[in-house]
Order: sequence, then C-alpha cells, then structure tokens
Amino acid sequence: MDDVPQRASAGRTAEGRLLFREALQRAVAAQRGGALAEAARMCSALLETSPRAFEALLLASVVESQRGNTARALGLVERALAVEGRSFEGLAHRGTLLAALDRNEEALASYDAALALRPDSCDALYNRGNVLQALGRRVQALASYDRALELHPGDAEALNNRGVCLLATGRPAEALDSFEAALAARPAYAEALDNRGNALQALGRDAESVASYAKALVLRPDHPETLNNCANALRALGRHEEALASYERALALRPAYPEALSNRASALLALGQHDQALAGCDRALALRPDLSEALFNRGNVLCAMDRAADALASYDRALALRPRDGRALNGRGRALEMLGRYDDALASYNAALDAVPGDAEASWRRGVAARQAALPQAVRSALAARGEGRAQDAERLCDVALAADPRQLDALLLMAALRHEGAAHAEAFELVERALQVDRECYEALLLRSVILNALRRHDEALASCERALAIRPDSAFTLYWCGKVQLDWGRYADALASFDRALVIQPRFAEALNGRGSALQALNRHGEAVKSFKEALAVRPDFPQALFNRGVALDSLRQHVDAVAAYGEVLAGPADSADAHCIRGNALFALDRLEEALASYERSLAIQPQHTEALNNHGNVLRDLGRLQEAMASYERVLTFQPDDADAHWNLGLAQLAAGDYERGWVEYEWRWRLRSRSWAAKLPKLAADKPIWLGQHDIEGKTLVVYPEQGFGDAIQMLRYLPLLAARGARVVLACDAAMFDLFRSVGGVAQIVEAGTELPPFDFHVPIMSLPRAFRTVLATIPSQVPYLHAPERAVEAWRRRLAAHGSRAKVGLVWAGNPKYPGDRERSIALETMAPLLATSNCAFFSLQKGDAAAQRAALGPAAERIVDYTLELETFADTAALVSALDLVISVDTAVAHLAGALGKAVWILLRFSGDWRWLREREDSPWYPTARLFRQPAAGDWNSVLRKVAVELGRFAA
Repeated sequence: MDDVPQRASAGRTAEGRLLFREALQRAVAAQRGGALAEAARMCSALLETSPRAFEALLLASVVESQRGNTARALGLVERALAVEGRSFEGLAHRGTLLAALDRNEEALASYDAALALRPDSCDALYNRGNVLQALGRRVQALASYDRALELHPGDAEALNNRGVCLLATGRPAEALDSFEAALAARPAYAEALDNRGNALQALGRDAESVASYAKALVLRPDHPETLNNCANALRALGRHEEALASYERALALRPAYPEALSNRASALLALGQHDQALAGCDRALALRPDLSEALFNRGNVLCAMDRAADALASYDRALALRPRDGRALNGRGRALEMLGRYDDALASYNAALDAVPGDAEASWRRGVAARQAALPQAVRSALAARGEGRAQDAERLCDVALAADPRQLDALLLMAALRHEGAAHAEAFELVERALQVDRECYEALLLRSVILNALRRHDEALASCERALAIRPDSAFTLYWCGKVQLDWGRYADALASFDRALVIQPRFAEALNGRGSALQALNRHGEAVKSFKEALAVRPDFPQALFNRGVALDSLRQHVDAVAAYGEVLAGPADSADAHCIRGNALFALDRLEEALASYERSLAIQPQHTEALNNHGNVLRDLGRLQEAMASYERVLTFQPDDADAHWNLGLAQLAAGDYERGWVEYEWRWRLRSRSWAAKLPKLAADKPIWLGQHDIEGKTLVVYPEQGFGDAIQMLRYLPLLAARGARVVLACDAAMFDLFRSVGGVAQIVEAGTELPPFDFHVPIMSLPRAFRTVLATIPSQVPYLHAPERAVEAWRRRLAAHGSRAKVGLVWAGNPKYPGDRERSIALETMAPLLATSNCAFFSLQKGDAAAQRAALGPAAERIVDYTLELETFADTAALVSALDLVISVDTAVAHLAGALGKAVWILLRFSGDWRWLREREDSPWYPTARLFRQPAAGDWNSVLRKVAVELGRFAA
C-alpha cells in the first residue's frame, strides 16, 4: 500500500502536529523509495512518541509486510484498527495479510467490512474473489470478479483469475474467453498464457494448448508449472518423447515436484520404460503420500509389469483418497481380472460406471468380466489349449461347449477364430455371425468379423464392422490399428495413415501400428518417412520380420540399394519358426533375386500353413520368374480354391497365362487388376464412369461414341493403340484420353476422331474402355494380334530434319540407346542396366551411338569418362514423345531395355533390340527371340537372373554383324 492517509492526532499542539506530519511524510517517502529499513526505523520513532497514531501504525504495517514480516504487520494493522475501526485502507490491508497467512475466513470478513465502507473498490473486490476461490466458494468468487470487472472491464488480473475460477467449475469454454480477454488487455501476460493453455487442454485442443504454453515459456522459460502443463498436452498428442523432455526440465528446476514426477511416470509408461516409471511414482508419493494421481499411475505401471496384486493395492490406496475416481475403479477392475477375480472385477467396473456413466471402456470391460465369471469350464479349457498351441483340442472343447449351449458366445468366438486361423474364412464368418445374433454389440465379435471380412477382401464391410467396434471402444489403440490395416489393404492409404497415427497417440510403442504407418507412407511415396517408421517399429521389436522386410523395400525405393540389401540380410538372419516368418524371409530373398532360396522359404511356410495366401501367391510369382509357368499357375489356383475372390491370385494367374500364350483365359484374369490391393499403380487406374457401360466387345458400337482411357504406363498405351483403327472400322467414333505430352504423337494413329487430356471433362459418349482391356474386347489370341506396323508416325518434316543432322556422322549405323526405365516402377532395378555395363557395345566399329535416355539415369553418361564421347546426346531437344519418335525414325536401330521407347520403336516399325531380364514381362512371352506384337523387334533375354553380361556379349556380336 503506497498511499497512507494522514490525519492530525488530537491533543497535540499545532507545532507538534506539524513536526509529526513532516516526519510521517519522510517515512512515506522512504517506503515509496524502497528504503524499507529506514522507513521502519522512522515508523518506530513515530510510534515511540505517538503509540496510537493511526497513520504511523498503518504505514508501519505496510512496511513490515513489504519486508516479509507478515505476522508483525498483522499486529500493527490490528493496533491501527483499534484506533480507527472503520478505516477502509486498514480493513483492506488486514484482509491481504490474513490471506497471506491462509486465514481465509477472517480475510473474507475483513474484505467484506472494507467493501461495506467502499463498495466500488475494484482491488478489494478482486482480492475478495481470490479469498473466496481459496475457500472453494467459486460461485461467490465469480460474482466478486464480475463486480470488479464491471468497475474496471480491462483488469487483466481479474479476467485471468475469473478464468481460473471458471475452469475449476468445469466451464472451460467460458474460461478460455476470459483468458483471451486478459491477453487482449495484456498480451505478454505469462500466467494468462499458461492458464489459456490449461483451458484449451480441457477442451481437447491440445495442439493449440502447446502453442499457448510455448508463448508463456518465452516469457518465463524457467517456470516449472508451465513446463509440466505443456508436457501434459504433448503427452495427450502422443508426443511422449517431447513430453518427457519437458517434464525433465520442470524437475531440473524443481526436483521435489510430485505432480511432475507422477505425470512423467505416465510418459515413461507409454514409452515402455516401466522401471523408471515406477521409480518416479514412488518418488512422487514419498513427497506427497496423498497424491491420488501418483497412486493411480503407479497402479497402471504395475499392471503393465504384470504385478496385478501390487497394482490392486495401489488402486485401493488411490480410492481411499478419492472413492469415486472412475479411472482408478476401472484400473482396479483390470487388476482383479488379471488375478482371475472376475466377480470382484465386475463390482469394480459397476462402481466405475456409477461414477462415470458414459465410460465406454469400463462398460466394455464390465461385459467381459461378466462373461468371464460365467464362462463354462469347457470354454476355459479351450482357451488354455489355444494358448498352448493345441488348436485341435481347442476345437474339440468348443464343440463340447456348443453342444451344451449353441449360443455360448465365447465358444462361438473362439471357434470362429480357430477356423479363420485355418483359412476356413467362410466357416469362420458363419460362426461370428451366430455370435452377433447372441449379442449384436459384442466388441470382440465385431472386431473378429472385420478381420475375417478383410481376409475375404470384402474391405468395405470389414471397415464398417471395425468402425462399429470402435464406437464401443473409441480409445482402443488396437481397434484403431485394425481400421488402419483394413484401409491399407483396401488402398485407402491416407485414411490408413490417419488411423495408425490415432492408434500411436494412445499407444506410441505399438510395433504393428508403426509398421502399418510405414507401409501407408510407403504407398504414398513418402519413402524417407516410411523408413523412419519401420525403424521405430524395430526399436520396439528388433526381431519383427515384416518391419525388417518393409524397411528394405523402403530403402530400395529411395535407391539406397546397399542399405536395402543389409536390411534384407537382417530378415534372413532372424528367427523363422512360423509360416509368416518363412514367408517374409522368402520375400527378402525374392527381392534379392535369390529365386531358388525364396522358393524354398515359401515351401517351408506352406508346409506349416498350407493355406497361407501370401506365401502361395509369392510361391507362384517365383515359379513364374523361374519360367516354370504351369507350376506357378497351380499355386495361384490353390489360392482360388479357398479364396475365390482373391484379386492378386486372379491377376497373377492371368499374367502367367499371358506369358504362356494362353490369351483366351489370360485376358479374362487380367481384368482383376481393378481390384488389386498389392500394386502401387492400381490406385492410379482410371475410374470407370458409373452411368456408362464399359465396352468389352459385347455391344454393337456402330454410330456410338467410345472413350478409350489410358492406364498404367506410356509403353502400355503405345502397345494397345493398334486397336483404335479396328474400333473405327466397327463404326465407332473414337475419343482417346491421354497425357498432354502424347497428343502430337497419338494424333498420327488411324481411326481417332478426337483426343482429350486425361482427367478433363469428356464429350458425351456411349461406352468407355480402358486401353489394356482392348485385347480382351477383340478376343485376341496369338494368331490374331493386329501386328501391322507402323501404326504410329512421327512428323515427316521433323524426321527429315533429323536425317540431315545425322548424315554428319557418315555411313555408320545410327544406333539409339536406352539403358533405364522409370525408377518408380516396382521392378525397375531388375529391368534397368547401368550404362557402364553397356559400355562394351560402344567399341563396335562402324556405329554411331545416340542417347535416347531421359530422367536421372541420363547422368550416367558423364561417368563413362572418355568413352562418353562415343554417345551423342540430343535429349535436351526431346520435349515430347513426338520429338523422340522423330529422332527414332531417323535412326537405323534402337537398343533398349523394356521401357516405353522400346514400344515406340516397335510401333514406328523401326528395328529394335529389346534387352529383357530373366523373368521378363508377360507381353514378351517365353523362350522367343521375336515378338508377335512387333515384327521389327528382336529379344535378347538374360539366361539367368541378373546376368546382363551374357546378354550384352551376344548383342555386341550381333551389332557387329548389323553394322558390317
């Protein structure tokens, strides 16, 4: 209190009163100037001569209060009020001193007396609100703050404390408004920023709360409470490592901070650091034995450590302090379940629901406990048998239970799970549907139903079932993970990523969710992030074979081949005692082109689980790449015996049939590409118009408009353009949709009435057909392939211009070279060649070589050193495919790996030598050196996987003959 009213004391002479006033003014000046010791000395001198001088007593009280001597200050103000009991200043000051001594009831009475004298004192109303809030009388405190704010609307402190009061009464939205008003009045108000973060956190707006705490910490970087609050918000966002760092900072500033120790234990628990979490709870309780939150967290840690009895004791201690703590009652029920005390667990869950009626997790757990308490012995024994790996015994015991009660829910669920594990998905589905007839809202049944439907590739139904399960347990990390798994398998990668992220907020060390997240990122072409996610999964489970394999795939996508090989090597070094592990090991070997070893791994997987879908499909893929097409087809057909709608098996079967020349059946199976889930390009296939029919040769198209869609790669489109004149010959008006870069070239194909850019608005049409479906529509077999070339033509003036330029190279044979394809193509590493591997060709005399290579691989020319001068590079002038076609048309020969330029040369009728990997693509058939698709093509195949040297030696010999 800076200003002390000065009144004359009765009974003094005029001269004495003047001297007293002068001395009092000097004391006030010393107090205002911060010379508190001097002010205290002066006050003592005044009181020696005038012990009942009100002004001196009140000033002395203020000085002692400022010096930290609260009790002495209170004694002095009491003496002052004994002289003048109706002093507003004295009563208000007394209230402040009593509040500082936690004598809040007395403080309140003093403020009330002061306000009776001066009802419009904003400070007294504000301080009275603080005292009422300390007494827990928040409604009255709010009224006091509101009255203060009526008098002084922009009082930042009153607005801040009013917000604190609103937040404590469960009104966070109103509290937030109050904090925002306080910050509008004083933007750099650290306490209001901190409290604003608390309100945002209470509203579930955790990211915004972190931002508010960050602003507060700029102003008060060493404020332990703000660091603790910020850590809580980070933990709610699943950013547990950052939360832990914030707790550590708070504890470095205040080691004896029990709330931060308890909260830090929750972050450590989420990160799987159980021993440290338990130690943190124990330290918090040593400081504050009555901290119920620490007891609750301690119970959670002990449950995670499988110490159920100790956890139960901790929850009981927490409940002794807060008997209606729903979370502790729920945790207590979980501990009792772990101890097999299902009736007691049921009672605890019931109490939790009495305390928090809408608690979804408690409601679900109560249902499980009730079922466990009433579980027949046969089902208990069946569950034990399954846990010990005795599936047949488990099924027999389930049969016993169901014979006694056909509606026994857990027996139905267990039998459905066993059938599903045996790949009898149709039977499993019938059993789980019977379970849902018993209880339509059974979480386990809905989740298992989703798993089975996903195995049946009925992804939309699987997701709907999973979402019903999620409505029952919205905070279940596993259910969120499974939603992500279904979305991933369905090709909804962005949705899957969001689901995995939500699961990881709840359970950050969830290896399967981290692996799934990596797979979603990989599918979204975010390969660097995918590698990080796979590494995080492996930090949790170092021997997780699927994550090891996936990390290798992601590294491969980043062109980090050495690291990828090392990652695959980790898969091969890991344990392989299950069908899944052998399958994943086979995948790694397959990726390394170790085909015979991969085949052996798949066969070991199938010996353990004969109906392992992935192993069977990949077993067929290896056989197909080994050229053993009939065996490959048998493997795919085995999948279709128990999963008739498996799109991957149908697609793979079609590829094998086409490679074998069985076009009649192969084109039918090729149509399954629309339902693929395992090809990254499947999602890029054109969307069919819902209201217009697809044409597959079944309708008369004379006089009709037919839209032909592009799909897959440029090479595929070039190959199938040959069918467009045939469509026109049937009387159709052909509209071709394609990439704008292809317009100039594709205009040269016969029979096209109009070309439009793919993805733009189409003209009115009657039918549509994806370009790769045209062979099926025309019922193409080997003998009826429309193989007349050329069917594409480069602009003649451009061709002549190139011929004149190339004439400068004399009579030497003009040979174009392409050594690499699109690096985003999944099999590009196997089909592309390093340019240095092709270097022996450059020694061929009487040849001039010209680069047709575009993209990053073009830079390999510089690495050849002096030999690079043997390759002329005009590719900077080739902006469109028409430009490339003109240069190709002016050459004598094109030598290319299996990429779009090879198709372009063939469609132009140009001599083209195509270098093929051992497995080869279906369109090049098997064991042929010619192609029924391109009469001017010659095929050079690897004799064994990866053997380009043999191919290039043969090409070099033939090139010498060609140029002779």
